[in-house]
Amino acid sequence: MPARDEGGADASPDAAAALSDALAAADGDPTCARCSKPADYFLYEPGRVETFVCWEHVSPFSASVDDEEDPPEGRPVALSL
Repeated sequence: MPARDEGGADASPDAAAALSDALAAADGDPTCARCSKPADYFLYEPGRVETFVCWEHVSPFSASVDDEEDPPEGRPVALSL
């Protein structure tokens, strides 16, 4: 399984490509899917989650945030914008 991280050079190529596609498709700066604030993260899990969220709506209990070495199974990766 590819390493999960916050969008750096070691990010999963699939996650990085999904982020790039989502940014290209966004109309202006991305906003949080839960509120109207500017997005801080892109949540990604292949076939399940591809959405922008702000820092208030990214949860370390539901997303792998800052866990580059040993990401928990079954959580989307949170790529920092």
